[in-house]
Amino acid sequence: MNHTPRIALLAAALSALTATAWAGRPLATDDAGTAEVGTCQVEGWIERAGSEGAWVVAPACGVAKGLELGADHTRPRHRDDLRGSAGLALKWVPEAWRADSPAGEIGFGLKLAQSFDRPAGAGWRGSETGALALATLQPGSGWTVHANLGATRERSSGTTAALLNLAVVWAPHEQALLFAETQANNRRPVFGGTVNTVGGRWWLAQDRLGVDLTASREAGIGGATLWTVGLGWYGLSF
Repeated sequence: MNHTPRIALLAAALSALTATAWAGRPLATDDAGTAEVGTCQVEGWIERAGSEGAWVVAPACGVAKGLELGADHTRPRHRDDLRGSAGLALKWVPEAWRADSPAGEIGFGLKLAQSFDRPAGAGWRGSETGALALATLQPGSGWTVHANLGATRERSSGTTAALLNLAVVWAPHEQALLFAETQANNRRPVFGGTVNTVGGRWWLAQDRLGVDLTASREAGIGGATLWTVGLGWYGLSF
C-alpha cells in the first residue's frame, strides 16, 4: 500500500467525531466540540487512490457533558495483507475551556485514541496510540479554524511522531461548507509525508444529514490523489 492510503487510515483513527456543522466529516482535523449528551452520529465514507481503496464507518456518542466516545472501522478493498483496522477515541471538551478572545470565540479540548489492525492470518492487535490537544477558533461569521497538536506512537516500529493538523472552514451558505487542511508529522519514513486536502459538504437536511467529497494528496510526491465520498447522519438519540 502506498503512503497516501496509510495516512488516510491514520487520519480516520484520529479524526473529529462530533455533531456540529464545523466538525467531523469531511474534515480529518479534529475540533474542540462534542456531541450532545444522549445523542450519537454515524459517519461513513468510501476512499480510493489509484487501485487502492477502503470503506470506513465511524460512530460517536456524547456520553456526558463535554465527553464523547467514538469508534471507527476500516475495511480495505484488497485484503491480502490487512483484513481491517479499527479505532477507539475519547474526547474531553470542558465548558470552562471556552472563552472570548480578540480574534473571536475560542475553545480547547483533549483527545486520546487507540487504533488496531487485523493482519491476514492473525487476530486484532494494537497498532497506534495517540493524544491530541484541540483548539477551535471562530473569527467571524461563516469562518472556523481548527488546530491539533499532539503525538502518536506506532507499535511495530516503536516510533513516536509529533502531529500538527490545521484546517480552515468557510460556510458560504447555510447548506454548504468548503474547507482546506493540512496534516503533518516529523516521522515521514513511518507515517508518510504532509497531506493536503480540500473538500466540501452539502447538507441534505440541515445539521442532520450531509453528503461530502474530499481530495487529498501527499506533498512532494507524484502519487495518486486520494478521493473520498461520504455521508454523515447526526443527532440520533439513544
